[in-house]
Amino acid sequence: MKKSLLVGVNAKYIHSNLAIRYIQKYVQQNQNKEKNSILFKEFSINQDIEYILEEIMKTSADIIGFSCYLWNIEMIRRLSRNIKMIRPNVIIVYGGPEVTYTSVQEIESNTYVDIIVKGEGEKIFADILTHLDHLEKVKGITYRHQDKVIDQANGMGIDFSDVVFPYEPNLDHLEHRIIYYETSRGCPFNCQYCLSSVEKGVRFRPIEMVQKELQFFLDAKVPQVKLVDRTFNARREHAIAIMEYIIKKDQGLTNFHFEVAPELIDDDFLVCLSKARQGLFQLEIGVQSSNTKTLSIIQRKNDLEQIPQVVEKIKTLNNTHIHLDLIAGLPEENLSAFKNSFDYVYAMEPDQFQLGFLKILKGAGLFYVAKDYGIKYRDYPPYEVLSTHALPFEDVMELKVVEEMVENFYNSGLFNQTMRRLVNVYERPYNLYEALGRQWIDFGMHHVKHNKLDLYNFVYECILRLNVSDRMKEEYIDWLQMDYALNEKPKKQAEWMTMNFVESTLQRYLLEVLQEHHVWQEESGEYTTKQLSRMYHIDKIDNKNLLEALPLAHRIDARAREGEQGTYILINYGRRDFIHNNGEMVSINLG
Repeated sequence: MKKSLLVGVNAKYIHSNLAIRYIQKYVQQNQNKEKNSILFKEFSINQDIEYILEEIMKTSADIIGFSCYLWNIEMIRRLSRNIKMIRPNVIIVYGGPEVTYTSVQEIESNTYVDIIVKGEGEKIFADILTHLDHLEKVKGITYRHQDKVIDQANGMGIDFSDVVFPYEPNLDHLEHRIIYYETSRGCPFNCQYCLSSVEKGVRFRPIEMVQKELQFFLDAKVPQVKLVDRTFNARREHAIAIMEYIIKKDQGLTNFHFEVAPELIDDDFLVCLSKARQGLFQLEIGVQSSNTKTLSIIQRKNDLEQIPQVVEKIKTLNNTHIHLDLIAGLPEENLSAFKNSFDYVYAMEPDQFQLGFLKILKGAGLFYVAKDYGIKYRDYPPYEVLSTHALPFEDVMELKVVEEMVENFYNSGLFNQTMRRLVNVYERPYNLYEALGRQWIDFGMHHVKHNKLDLYNFVYECILRLNVSDRMKEEYIDWLQMDYALNEKPKKQAEWMTMNFVESTLQRYLLEVLQEHHVWQEESGEYTTKQLSRMYHIDKIDNKNLLEALPLAHRIDARAREGEQGTYILINYGRRDFIHNNGEMVSINLG
């Protein structure tokens, strides 16, 4: 019996590899189990390579297939070399986007690779096992035969209904990982930076199969299912049917992430979306650029007037997390033009603002014309842009720092209120993050690791340097303190913080006021007032401007006892918002 092992080396522990699961299930269903056995193992690039090698060799596999991507190809090559030294007769098979489009070069350069799968792996890998002694019968592979490299023509894409659902009968070992799933293959668009543009047409999984498989995830109560469909709403009826099923069967726990094209979002899609509970769906929209010349080159047809309108309509529903993407280093987009793109996306106030950098992927359109636009990129994975005719290396490095600032101070959710106000100090949104970046380097923050309180201290120091009045600085510092309290109970404070903690008898009285007004009653029935006071942050607020603008769930007026007049806030960390993970806030005015 031949024993096969499929190996996935993920970028992070929380990721899971969908490809090797698909192939294993397909082979098990379509192969003679007495002739072939197949299993898989998953690792991450952060694990010790010696450990991974040992675990692979323990299986005594005759055929080892690796799922190859940007992030793992170097480690896989090292593993393969060592496997061949230990067991020269092992057959090593590569597949995946990192080797598909340069299969001949890959196999010529690396003598330890025997076969490369160039297309969808399910049927091709099964065919390899069937015709191991006659590989000329297998379409869609490049392989070594004696001293020659044979490149076989590709076959047709597999019927998507023949692909076996990869997760049944259970989700063993995936309790703390992201679950990936797809309901379609292919993309209707032709974006030149993306490999999805290479395959023409879109194939959809039958909706009855999709609904059954979605129910499996819902029954298992997984936290998140991330669909890897390149354009989830490529077919409106397909997308809406899936969303309606999820809404109908929603058990209040699982979240679904979709990548969508904004130009294909119509009123029917929005009506369906409006029925969802808060946090059920996340939508990712790839804007990539607002520069019309750049969009034309990369063959992306953004309607720059429509996108903000669509995003605003979704935001008005107040139930869906919105993630917008931007790519730096695209052809003919200089720093000035990129700043416009940045401001364009920022103005839409996405819940996540992903600032990424162009990667020249093997097989994508830009791979063949990179020199035409002066695109220089790293000659090792992930082949990220270094400079272009329009964007010199120094500007790329500036954008790298801006990206880090966006991650730390926008996407983190730690500074929502503060950033919303600080941005008004600057002529344009980009300038705020550029200024933060300069001071980040001035303070030496890029050389060291830092905790959450370090970030608040950094923003405090930046506020002190602002060219605004002392009164405005105090206002910003008050909002900075509020952001800190909204994120977590402030047990540890910086020297500049001035939290007005209240004594225990007043805390108990404020909790009684909540009960009288039927606010947070679920908690009050389950815990004692002493326990609740530890779970909540309770603070006195004297800043009237702050009070008027606070994101409050409730405002309560109550009778004051002697010496206790004023307005108090209570933050409940058991009721965090689904977007920024901030606690829910109530104010009680004692007068």
